[in-house]
Amino acid sequence: MTESTTAERIQRLLSPERRERLDVPRILSLLSLRPYLTVADIGCGPGLFTLPLAKSLWDGKVYAVDVEEEMLEAVRTRAVKARLGNITTLKSDGAALPLEPGSVDGALLCCVLHEAADKGALLKGIVAAMKRGGWCAIIEWKKAMEGSEGPPQEHRIAEEDVLQLAKDAGLRLSMRRDLNSYHYLLVLIK
Repeated sequence: MTESTTAERIQRLLSPERRERLDVPRILSLLSLRPYLTVADIGCGPGLFTLPLAKSLWDGKVYAVDVEEEMLEAVRTRAVKARLGNITTLKSDGAALPLEPGSVDGALLCCVLHEAADKGALLKGIVAAMKRGGWCAIIEWKKAMEGSEGPPQEHRIAEEDVLQLAKDAGLRLSMRRDLNSYHYLLVLIK
């Protein structure tokens, strides 16, 4: 991928339009966050959620996990500028998560699950990394939504399919919300 393409993607992922659509403070207020928790931002991109999570978890830790080194570098740069020292970036190969078993209290996947080659394996990997009683928040594109925004219809994953994958991975539904006309949120617990 060329630098200009990566820079454009980073800019798009951090754009005011995306920030407005994905109201990060509102979404984080729906999660069981405590200042001392350890949370993984899976598929973190340039850190739209990573930095606000790190500010909320001032006595905890955030693992920023992504398959692209350029995205992790963007997180590191933004974390230094924001003077946040509780973010650890981890590169994933996409197949396995670089997280120790039982190392996280929660995990966030924002518009990531539909991109995974093996969605079930990804969720099972997250469950393995979660502590007992941990949570997993999944934000995805609505399957029935029309328009040019987001991935093609055939790449989107319906809520009922996510719930079945989650159940197969050992998770159960705790909360479901429509975030906007584009996205839904599922919070699942171990």
